[in-house]
Amino acid sequence: MRRFLGGTVLTVAILLGLVLAVGPLALGYLAKVGYEDLLADLMKDLPDREILENSFHRGWFDSSAAFEVLIPPDSASQAPLRPTRIRLDSRIEQGPWTWLTTRLPPVLGRVHTRIEVQGFPVALPVLPVSIDLYADGSGRMQLRVPPGETLATSQVMGLRYGSLDGELLVAPGQEAIEFRLMLSEGVLTTPTGPLVRLSDLRFKADRPDAASGTGRLQVASVELEGAAGAVVSATSAPPALRLEGLSATLSHALREGLLDLRLGLAAQQLATASMTYGRSELGLSAERLDAEALADLGKGIRLLASDQVGQEMRGLIAGGLIARLAPRFVASGTRIGVEPIRIETPDGLALGRLDLRLDPGNDSQSRLTSGVVDWLVLLRADGDLELPEAVALDWIARVLGPDIEDRALPTSEPSAEKAGRQEAETLLEGWIREGWVTRRDTRISSALRLGDGLLTVNGKTVPLR
Repeated sequence: MRRFLGGTVLTVAILLGLVLAVGPLALGYLAKVGYEDLLADLMKDLPDREILENSFHRGWFDSSAAFEVLIPPDSASQAPLRPTRIRLDSRIEQGPWTWLTTRLPPVLGRVHTRIEVQGFPVALPVLPVSIDLYADGSGRMQLRVPPGETLATSQVMGLRYGSLDGELLVAPGQEAIEFRLMLSEGVLTTPTGPLVRLSDLRFKADRPDAASGTGRLQVASVELEGAAGAVVSATSAPPALRLEGLSATLSHALREGLLDLRLGLAAQQLATASMTYGRSELGLSAERLDAEALADLGKGIRLLASDQVGQEMRGLIAGGLIARLAPRFVASGTRIGVEPIRIETPDGLALGRLDLRLDPGNDSQSRLTSGVVDWLVLLRADGDLELPEAVALDWIARVLGPDIEDRALPTSEPSAEKAGRQEAETLLEGWIREGWVTRRDTRISSALRLGDGLLTVNGKTVPLR
């Protein structure tokens, strides 16, 4: 019996030794296959990229990998951009010390990666990432960046940042994903001073499946400086725009090739150099978008914006793009909404909404051509706007400001501001007199309706064809 027990213990010890010895080697092979699959997935949407380095050195308990890719700038961009260079240097732990943990499922491998990105408009720091790969196929990625700063140059903006913490959780099968990111503070800088400041950024996103997902962003404060080249001092002017308590929520759902998008924006306080607003809300939605047609539209817009299309051909190509893609959006019954529009101003609430939809008739397809006016027949619109008159005058004067500055008017700031106010008052009085706008006490309002090729503004109808 004693000899039997001794043999059993020896057998178990040998088997355990074999597992501990051969296991890392097998996991190293699996890590190499998984690493190559991951890179293939990342690169499949970048057909024009140039791979500068792709190496993997498999060891017994540790492996190492290096990957570097050069991505050319978007040809549709009008601004001169540099190519983007991304480099990943990784060390993979696959030894038994990563398995023998109390966590279930156990960790089969741990990847430590340094990510370097060059060519962005903003100089980014090196990003240290740690990834745990679990036995059930799930994974956990952590990002920890201590406070630091990258310097601005004539080609890129700099970044001064506080502590940055991020976490990505991937469920087995990689269908469900959760992501969290926290940044204590950040300042976007130019060679002559700060451009944008933010504090206490928190972002959360979840994708329960491949067809839906939601992202939520919260920022305690955002400040946009008045001029990129202004040197900031203790006596400098207030920022051109300041947002307090900013929040944003974006959700999407894809069903049977149709995409629904919803974006909600809100701020507890919005302050410009001349006026402070209270809580402001804006909601945007798009329903029943043909996903494939939307992708084709994006490709067409990028082509039109690139130097591959001559100026004399852009109108013709744009008309062909409309004629080819519009029927697909019509067939799906696309709808776009802007609601709510709600701003608390010092003079009262500004309220608005807009609903746009494509409502095809039974014989609409047979009547349509590539002309834009024909497509307007299918468009239905319903919207309202109501706000204090003082706010309307201020907004109109701001819109007219650049045009007034270009004219032969007095160059002093008070004179230009007065001229802009007077022109805004003249325009608004004309709109009220002609019936386009309604005045009630200190508030003005207008309503818009569009259908069957007729545009109605505040009860006044204008035919579009």
